[in-house]
Amino acid sequence: MVLDKAGKKEKVRQIALALKKYPVVGLVNLQNLPSRQLFLVKSKLRGKAELFMARHTLLELAVKQARPDLEPLLSRIKGSSALVATELDAFKLYSLIKKNKSKAFAKSGQIAPNDIIVPAGDTSLPPGPALAELKAAKIDARIQGPKITVARDSLVTKKGEAILAPVAAALQKLGIAPMTVGMSLPVVFDHGTMFEESVLDIDEQKYYSDLVAAVQYAVNLGVYAEIFTEQTTQPIVMKAARTAIAVKKLVDDKSAGGAKQDAPAMAEQATAPAQAAVEQPAATPVEPTPAAAQA
Repeated sequence: MVLDKAGKKEKVRQIALALKKYPVVGLVNLQNLPSRQLFLVKSKLRGKAELFMARHTLLELAVKQARPDLEPLLSRIKGSSALVATELDAFKLYSLIKKNKSKAFAKSGQIAPNDIIVPAGDTSLPPGPALAELKAAKIDARIQGPKITVARDSLVTKKGEAILAPVAAALQKLGIAPMTVGMSLPVVFDHGTMFEESVLDIDEQKYYSDLVAAVQYAVNLGVYAEIFTEQTTQPIVMKAARTAIAVKKLVDDKSAGGAKQDAPAMAEQATAPAQAAVEQPAATPVEPTPAAAQA
């Protein structure tokens, strides 16, 4: 919709008010985003963040009027860009937008986000014109029985290269969707700190797994070093009890057999298996208590 002079002023005023209201502001890239996907993402953001789409000049005016601290964003505005403002922190905002991306078929001329490889294996395509189309895309395709087969992995487009028309057509026939459709968030300002996408893009599952493993190793170390905490006291007492039982059994066995052995040597022999078990936390990790997991 084309805005007249009054409409442009009102648009700038609305954006400026939102920039003053919200402490977290991000720059959104809308390049190659279909209108249907844009509608879906906007509905997901409703109540959590506000999205402002306008001409670059209007966005720049709003930033300069309301938030001079956001001016470093201005040099990053290019192509189809918008501003998103929210109360969420930068990482939650990035996660919210990242989760609303989907796969899409490639179009001729698009830039490959990664190396595009057609894997070896059977296809659902019958022999016929499709074979020539796959070969035109430099795919090692052959006829095997009633189907076309890809003989070996075929690199059809390298990362950063433009996707050619024959490649796009072949990928669609094979059902391979190498493109990701959705908003991207290249930079976010959160309470005066600028976060780049490379910092915000965290593998949450791996982070959680690493945290759980760290807790397990910390508890095991505490048990071995006999550092008494809420999480280690019970395992330490259990280990001591097992060691005491083992020492008593060894003493009883030696006494019954009439053999003599000094007490330190018997204790060392009895505690060796328990100590070895604690020294290998990866093999028999001590499960953290709920309190440890929360810590």
